[in-house]
Amino acid sequence: MTSALHGSCLCGEIRFEIHGKIGPAGQCHCSKCRKVSGTDGNAVFYAPAASFRWLAGEDMIQRFAVPDGGGWSSHFCRQCGSPVPLSGNDGKFLFVPAGLLDEDPGFRGYAAHIFVGSKAPWVCIADSAPQYETGFGSARIDR
Repeated sequence: MTSALHGSCLCGEIRFEIHGKIGPAGQCHCSKCRKVSGTDGNAVFYAPAASFRWLAGEDMIQRFAVPDGGGWSSHFCRQCGSPVPLSGNDGKFLFVPAGLLDEDPGFRGYAAHIFVGSKAPWVCIADSAPQYETGFGSARIDR
């Protein structure tokens, strides 16, 4: 049996595990992700839904949808406020905030930066990962 990655919110009420391969980490720099994280963006990776399992606290998840936000929503622990994994539109994978992991996921650095066109003015992206004006498939920013 392969070992699992485990994750939890700040208060520990919400816990999950992921078995098998996960996707690379990316950093979103959009204004909504900055508001949710309180930092310069939101570091996430994806995990196949078939590999993901809630261990505790699924009933503690609160959802906030931005009015007129084009379907953008945030899921978080209603006790401590930590962002928590949320399902992709097709239900086949989850976006997992990288900071929730309790173990080393093995990736080093970001695979890409998205919504760089709206990044905070104080942010200096210093790594060599590809940068995209908006989401994947949009104009790539050459440095």
